[in-house]
Amino acid sequence: MSTVWLVALVSSALVQCLGWAWVGIGLRRVREGAAEAATLAGSPTSGEAPDGAADGVPISVVVAARDEADRLPALLDALAAQTHRPFEVVVVDDRSTDATAQRVTWRTTDFPVPLRLVSVAEGAPEAAGLPPKKHALERGAEATSFDRLAFTDADGRPGPGWLATLARVAAADARAPQETDAGAVLVGYGPMGREAGWLNRFARYETVQTAALAAAGIGWGRPWHAVGRNLSYPSALLDRLGGFGHSAGSLSGDDDLLVQEVARTGAAPVRYVWDARAAVPSPAPSDWRAFWRQKRRHASAGTHYPVGVLVALGLFHTANLVLWVSVPVVHLALGQPIGWGLLAGKLILQRSVVADVLDGLGDEPDLRLWQPVLDALSAVYHAVLAVLGALPTPTRW
Repeated sequence: MSTVWLVALVSSALVQCLGWAWVGIGLRRVREGAAEAATLAGSPTSGEAPDGAADGVPISVVVAARDEADRLPALLDALAAQTHRPFEVVVVDDRSTDATAQRVTWRTTDFPVPLRLVSVAEGAPEAAGLPPKKHALERGAEATSFDRLAFTDADGRPGPGWLATLARVAAADARAPQETDAGAVLVGYGPMGREAGWLNRFARYETVQTAALAAAGIGWGRPWHAVGRNLSYPSALLDRLGGFGHSAGSLSGDDDLLVQEVARTGAAPVRYVWDARAAVPSPAPSDWRAFWRQKRRHASAGTHYPVGVLVALGLFHTANLVLWVSVPVVHLALGQPIGWGLLAGKLILQRSVVADVLDGLGDEPDLRLWQPVLDALSAVYHAVLAVLGALPTPTRW
């Protein structure tokens, strides 16, 4: 038994260190690609204010909303403050029972750019054979005027340089040598807003860690994850993919399953937007019930991931749990303190890799301070999440 625990300890530490080294190399590739894109676009550095007139790529912003009357006004204010031109906003009211539609119509007269409302009738998603949100997004895309689409959610709070930064990256990608003439899928960062409390701190930590893994996958040419509140691609891409039919069996996944399908079919290149100005924050869940409800919905898409992605993620997160469990067991039961050194080495490597995300996309000092505690919680969290993903799929988005 002692040999089993020692093997588990060393093996899990090795898997975690190799995994984080893989992430670190992937992030370096993303940063190098971002630097090349900035050169091609003649972009200012991330510390300078973006200029919306620099790249006049027309953009259509699509927002799918269901019973979002309370959150839409803040999003519309954030979109009205965008420095980029030209752009338009299309809000899809997906059978709301509150004042969602009125919140949009009230703003149409004084909004600085075209603002349109698309309404979804009862029974329309079922008739189309799509989950409600994916049907709403397709309807919104059909109502747009411009080729470049940008998607966000009602709880998104993009900064004024969001669209200007997306336009720069899209313009730079168009100038770069390509194997295909298809416009790129742009995956952006979606941090959680900072508030007091451990729930908020843990939610932000998981968001940063997931962003690191997602960006690294793109850096390696293996995109597997994206966030729906910060995603952009050409309207022609949906036609090329046949809409969201590829993921019609999953309530969620209009983001990660889409980029996986793009990678599988080679329909377009996928880029990670490594620029803090393009981040789209959103409020963290207000309580643990809301947190787990949100994560269960997200986890439902995981059952549709490619086997290779599931195996890699499962091995990575299982190794982290085994490492945290085996370190005290080996020390207390076998009198071997070596595990603490292995754990410390893993945490140092992980910290240096995650620091790249915090340095490049928005610093959060408390996450650096509490990293060991948060990582131990993360190990347990992912074990619970795996169980949630196997439960019956939620039916409401």
